[in-house]
Amino acid sequence: MPEIKARPFDNITLPCRFSFVDGIDGLSFTWEREDIKEEHEVEDKDFYKFFVALQDFYQFYPKMIYSFAENTEQPDERNSLYEGRIWVDDDEISEGNLDLVLEQVQFSDEAFYICKAKNSRGAGQRKVKLIVEDAEEPQVQFSTVNDTLVAKCISSGWYHMPKVTWRNRREENISSYAVTEILEEKQDGSHRVVSILHYPVLLHEIYTCHIEEEDVLNRPVRSIHKVPTQKLNLLWASRPELNKSAASCGAAIRKHNRTEKVAHGEPLV
Repeated sequence: MPEIKARPFDNITLPCRFSFVDGIDGLSFTWEREDIKEEHEVEDKDFYKFFVALQDFYQFYPKMIYSFAENTEQPDERNSLYEGRIWVDDDEISEGNLDLVLEQVQFSDEAFYICKAKNSRGAGQRKVKLIVEDAEEPQVQFSTVNDTLVAKCISSGWYHMPKVTWRNRREENISSYAVTEILEEKQDGSHRVVSILHYPVLLHEIYTCHIEEEDVLNRPVRSIHKVPTQKLNLLWASRPELNKSAASCGAAIRKHNRTEKVAHGEPLV
C-alpha cells in the first residue's frame, strides 16, 4: 500500500489508476476516508476528554469525500471537512488516472484513502495512507557562547507558540536559565524554536529539552500512549460525561495541531 507523507498546508496528489478505465462513459468512482485505528491512553484528563470527543466527532461525517457518476462530479453527501480542497483532473480520466488532489493539508487529514471505480470493463479499488508529519525532532547539542559552554535546542515546523522546558538528569526544571526565541520560518506560518541553556552546563551532565504546545487543544492525538482497545472502551463506558465534549470539537479539529517533542543532550565521551 502506498504511503504519502506531507506537511501542513502542502498540496498533494493521492494516486489511483486503473487499466480498465479509458473514459467517463459508464464510469463511476469514489474516494473515501478511513480513519487510522489505534489504541490510546491519555494521562492528562483534559486532553483525554478532548481526544475521546474528537474520535466520536468524526463519526458524524460521511466517509465519502469525492464521488463521480453519470459523467459528472456528485457533490451531495460528501464530507464537508474537505470542501473546496479536493478535485480530480477530468482530462486525466481517459488515461485511467483517478488521482485525487488534496490542497492545504491539515493534521486532521491523516487517514487511509480508498479509491473505488467500476464500469462495464471492470471494477477495482486502491488504498493509500496519508501521514501528516509533525515538527522535526528537537536536536540538543553542546556549544559555546562568549567562551561559555551552553546547551542548544533547535526544532522547526511549529505552527503555534510552543513552550520549552529544560530539565537536568535529576528532573529539576532549569528553564529559567534558558533564553528561547521563536522565529517565523516560512511563508506558511511555521516557526523555528531556538533555545539556549545558560545554566552552568557540564559536559558529563544530561539535559532534556521538552517542547510542546501549551494549549491542550493544539496537540494532536499523536502525543498519547497506546493501550489495549478494551481498556479504552471500558474507560469510555464508565465516563458518560465525556459525551458532552463532542459538541465543542468542530472548531478544535480545524486548528493546526502540534505534538510535544523531547530531545536529550547526552554527556560527551
